[in-house]
Amino acid sequence: MVRTDRSGRVPVHRDDQPFRGNHLFAIMAAALSFLLIVTLGELLLGSYLHDRDTKHHLDTVARASLLRAKVETELNSVLYLSSGLGSYLLVRNDTIDRREVNDILAVLHRSSRHVRNFGIAVGYRLTYVFPLCGNEQAIGLYYPDQTDQWPGIQKVIEDGKPALTGPLNLVQGGRGIIFRVPLLLDGRYWGLLSTVIDADELFSSINQDADESRYRFALRGKDGTGRSGDPIWGDPAIFDEPSTVIQEIDVPGGSWAIAVKASPVTSPQFIQAIVRLISIAIGSLIAWLLHALIRNRSELARHALYDNLTGLPNRVLLEDRAEMAFARQSRTPDQLCALLFIDLDRFKDINDDFGHKAGDAVLKATAARAKAAVRSNDTVARWGGDEFIVLLENITPEMIETLIVRLRASLQAPIEFEGQHLTIGASIGMAIHPEGGGDLDETLKIADQRMYDDKLSKRN
Repeated sequence: MVRTDRSGRVPVHRDDQPFRGNHLFAIMAAALSFLLIVTLGELLLGSYLHDRDTKHHLDTVARASLLRAKVETELNSVLYLSSGLGSYLLVRNDTIDRREVNDILAVLHRSSRHVRNFGIAVGYRLTYVFPLCGNEQAIGLYYPDQTDQWPGIQKVIEDGKPALTGPLNLVQGGRGIIFRVPLLLDGRYWGLLSTVIDADELFSSINQDADESRYRFALRGKDGTGRSGDPIWGDPAIFDEPSTVIQEIDVPGGSWAIAVKASPVTSPQFIQAIVRLISIAIGSLIAWLLHALIRNRSELARHALYDNLTGLPNRVLLEDRAEMAFARQSRTPDQLCALLFIDLDRFKDINDDFGHKAGDAVLKATAARAKAAVRSNDTVARWGGDEFIVLLENITPEMIETLIVRLRASLQAPIEFEGQHLTIGASIGMAIHPEGGGDLDETLKIADQRMYDDKLSKRN
């Protein structure tokens, strides 16, 4: 239920501490600015780390592309050698001269890189091998007897297409990658041309361009290069690790997959800590400055309108409120406005006998008691020294008398200070607007004179 005064109007509530919320506002603004600065610092740090990781990934992709090109170059330099030899063998199938074949193979071997030996099988038996030195055990090899190699050889023969298989363990020792080209005469299988690539030498050549301090590499076969997924070079576990770049390499009869895994790149923890400390320091400084600015502006505004000691409105604010009150009364003349001029009796004696701290305590107690004695829509202001003004709105003469009696009784009650009971009197003068001409100064003069009359009557 909304309370009204006797006139039925809703009274205006006077808040004499309008700046008390500014302290909370200053804290909230400072906290918000601190969070914004720290968040901005984290965003900038995160952006830097993201850009660094993106660049690192692009470097890894570039490294994978270079390595793939290197593998393709090394393989192509070997695989094209056997193309002409196959045509020669098919043309001379009935009149093959072993010496002539060995001379051709010798020329091919001298011009090749990474080739361990060439082999020619007539039917399913390896008949010609060059160079013979070191490969004697391969001569006369019957393919169906080689259980580990026969499935791949059989597939090449059935498909009628060249295929690259391996690395395989060779019967003559060592590991090799074998490029097999089926030779078909009138659509029927005649023989098999094999180029054995030294796997260790090939990958050693490729590895010369690999930066092993920053990257890890692996190679495995897919679909037709031995068993699906067979490891060829490096650690196959790299394929299952996150952030690994994988690229496909087409080879005869299938494909290879090359995996490149970059070594983790991390900024030193102390650098990230320094960046965060800087953002926290800047955020704290800005938050402190903002808090101080809001508090200082609030304090300046409060000092301009309120008394520092009692917290009551000062002359400036009283004059502003009085002008507004008198303007409202001019629109509704039946709503009276009155001023009470209060002067404390024996206040100087208290200051002289007990000191200024006691005087300050009396003034604070007087302000609190005066505010408690009047209505919430009335204004109690400190005029100066031990003088106080009470602005009353929407008042009747009967209510004024009641308020004066209540004020006098409240203000003259003993005030406790450091074990002492201090007693003062209160001289009160009242003027109803618009006595004396209607403005604030004239009304105050009348109230002031009546206050002195009250003080004189008590002395007499």
